[in-house]
Amino acid sequence: MLYQDEKGPVAAKTHGGPSWCSTQSKIEKAQKIKGLLNIFGVYDHTNDQMYIHSYKNKTGKQFLDFIKRIDKKYDSSSVKQIFLVLDNASIQIQEGKRNHTEIPSHRINFVFLPTRSPELNLIEVRWLWMQRQAINNSTFKNEPDIGKAVSDWTCNYNEKYGRRITDILQKE
Repeated sequence: MLYQDEKGPVAAKTHGGPSWCSTQSKIEKAQKIKGLLNIFGVYDHTNDQMYIHSYKNKTGKQFLDFIKRIDKKYDSSSVKQIFLVLDNASIQIQEGKRNHTEIPSHRINFVFLPTRSPELNLIEVRWLWMQRQAINNSTFKNEPDIGKAVSDWTCNYNEKYGRRITDILQKE
């Protein structure tokens, strides 16, 4: 079972004025956006691994591309069925229903969560960790900088936590 969600847009901002302003609105006006990046991700709770891919846009086309990437990642000889848990984002609902024929594999099944229930999507906590550790208080020059920070965080997460649940179960 994979938990899917999107994060973004994440902006690469530069501060155009002095380093300190008394009101937040002045800071926001002084910032210049140098790029936006949307991050699609899945969390595999069976081995505590994250898989992400970044896109400039967040549309149904990118959602379907991400689904195809997930299908390639999980080898069909070892994984017979993939249950993809989704929130009720409009791009997921539209593309999941309208273009079900474009989904690359019959083994991918969508499971939609109830509306307004992010606590049921296990990737949400990982997005919060990523936001705090890789994005907040960081300055990005452009989209590749954002992508590198997110990718580095994901690699570190997978190295630190990956397979931890399976290892614990095998020891018992």
